[in-house]
Amino acid sequence: MLDIISFLEGPFDVTNMNTHLNDAGLLPLAQPYNIAPWNYAGTESVASIPNPDIVDWVLIELRDATDASLATGATMIAQQAAFLLNDGSVVGLDGIGNLQFNSLAIQQSLFVIIWHRNHLGVMSANPVSKTGGVYTYNFSTGAGQAYGGANGHKEIGAGIWGMIGGDGDANKQISNADKIDVWASEAGSSGYLSGDFSMDGQVGNPDKNDIWAPNSGKGGQVPDNIPQGGFKCMVPK
Repeated sequence: MLDIISFLEGPFDVTNMNTHLNDAGLLPLAQPYNIAPWNYAGTESVASIPNPDIVDWVLIELRDATDASLATGATMIAQQAAFLLNDGSVVGLDGIGNLQFNSLAIQQSLFVIIWHRNHLGVMSANPVSKTGGVYTYNFSTGAGQAYGGANGHKEIGAGIWGMIGGDGDANKQISNADKIDVWASEAGSSGYLSGDFSMDGQVGNPDKNDIWAPNSGKGGQVPDNIPQGGFKCMVPK
């Protein structure tokens, strides 16, 4: 069982994240990571979005290694699509409970990665600790919580660290391509869109000026920097 906390820069507002995509009925009912670069084969879906506090879907990846620097894609042992709540909690498809994985036999140390469709992914800098059968990790409490430190995520509020927004093409680099190929092509549109870095359901100048521009030139710090797709989720039946 995983109890994970993480924030996204785009929808963050002072202490919590907005739920505009959910409020507008724009969140998809099936996980959106079955396309490149994630190519995740899981079939997670819901009949309806189960909690008004859900911000978006995220993809959780687990790696088993002796050290964070060695936690490459080859060490991946499981993936699962999940919901992110406005308080930073990562929860299962019921919209409330912690994520559960089946048959996790950790040989060395467990490292957790969070992927998002237009934010740079983060990996735990330290092994995820286990207490009472629950693996717990909070990415938001300091620069050193993410692998790569201040290069891996950023302070988005007073003492609150979060995932860096602006990676519209999900290539783990924030560059002119995210502005020209993604943002510009969607500007003026509404919906569940990659260029909507603020995640308010609209692609407009604030996405470019407030999120993409300050982050241009930044890159993901996850070892290999490539989501390792092809695994189905490992959850209890």
